[in-house]
Amino acid sequence: MLSALLLTAAISTPNDAIIPASRAGEWWQKRHLAMNAEAAKGGHELLLIGDSITHAFAGDPDTGESFNNRGKDTWNLYFGDRKPLNLGISGDRTQHVIWRLQNGNMEGLKPKAAVVMIGTNNMGVNTPEQIFEGVKAVCDTVHQKSPATKILLLAIFPRDAVASVNRAKVKETNMLLKEWADSSYPTFLDIGDAFLDNKGEIPGSVMPDKLHPMAYGYRIWAMAMEPTLAALLGEKPKTTYSPKNSALVPVVHNRDPYNWMERHEQATRLTHENRTDLVFIGDSIMHNFGGPPVTQGRTQGGMVWQEFYGDRNAADLGFGWDRTENVLWRLEQGELKGVNPKAVVLMIGTNNLMLNTANEIRDGIVACVDHIRADAPKAKILVVGLLPRGEQPYDTLRLKAAAVNRLLPGLGRREDVDYIDFGKRFLQEDGKISRSVMGDFLHPTAKGYQIFAEAIEPWVKAAL
Repeated sequence: MLSALLLTAAISTPNDAIIPASRAGEWWQKRHLAMNAEAAKGGHELLLIGDSITHAFAGDPDTGESFNNRGKDTWNLYFGDRKPLNLGISGDRTQHVIWRLQNGNMEGLKPKAAVVMIGTNNMGVNTPEQIFEGVKAVCDTVHQKSPATKILLLAIFPRDAVASVNRAKVKETNMLLKEWADSSYPTFLDIGDAFLDNKGEIPGSVMPDKLHPMAYGYRIWAMAMEPTLAALLGEKPKTTYSPKNSALVPVVHNRDPYNWMERHEQATRLTHENRTDLVFIGDSIMHNFGGPPVTQGRTQGGMVWQEFYGDRNAADLGFGWDRTENVLWRLEQGELKGVNPKAVVLMIGTNNLMLNTANEIRDGIVACVDHIRADAPKAKILVVGLLPRGEQPYDTLRLKAAAVNRLLPGLGRREDVDYIDFGKRFLQEDGKISRSVMGDFLHPTAKGYQIFAEAIEPWVKAAL
């Protein structure tokens, strides 16, 4: 009898996830009205609809919240030319989004596409079935407002630990959403796996609180969504790289004590103001070569640089601790765009050895080459194989670097791309590395930079 009464009560209780409701906070009303004002301007062709996860991305209206613009560079790159409008408000549940859409957020708009990702804030108070109904109601509202708008319904992003109650509710809700969307009008896309490690957990670099993305998480989101979104918009995708390979996800650097962003700005000014002819791109091994822009304390190869490149209008775009993904971000942000150098030397990937497979690193290097080629279509490109590291021939990272190098010769068969592996020049007969050429068995000494410069000199001379 008790179970029957509880069932009757559950059936008779209205689902608040589908009942439009506003929120009382002054800041919430302010943002809602700012959205209405942006909508009233007209011309928006892409809507991103959601809660704090969308709110913190970037874009207009920027209502000044401290957590806003976490993914600004990604927003600008992927959505900036698509006339976007950010319709996310922190803390919103499905019922709040429905109310906003009914009260001005879409007034007069007929966008090409709308991305909907909402429901995580309903997890604590609603069942998966109720949340599904709420998300469906959000989509239905968009569809009623603008029937021609193509709706990309994203599965609710994973949150919390893999074994948590909320993770299970998210999974169950997403199954219901997919089942409905597969037989209805939205395009359903689940990109949740791209945020997870191989154990199903959410890394801190993606979502520190296992809920809200930071810059890296927003780039993963955009990359994972891009092929599907571009197809809905009738456009060529801005990228087809897999965000599951971290070596391909452009991000800023945050691992070394020097001012990385300041160096990026210096490098960009240098290459553009000098219209640089010869560019070296890489990590600390390039950085320590000591070319301009010079960083104090990183000039181990400075005398060699002056001897070989001092009168060749050369720039040293090596950044300590950089990985392929950091080089991709720097290139994306314009270090070579419009510079048109005659020659580019690229050596990157040794700092990826601890994180990525040999194939993933190879793909990251290829992506860097592709980006250099796009920015500098007439430049000759030299890809340098990873230098050996670790004193002994059987050092784990030494073996992995060699595995990467075995995957790279194919690059040398591309037009205006050459490949060279001169790592053996750093080895003794017994296969060990002498401290005279690499003091820490990783970074060249002045003698090591002499070996480096002499090895690539024939190519540099011909390219210039």
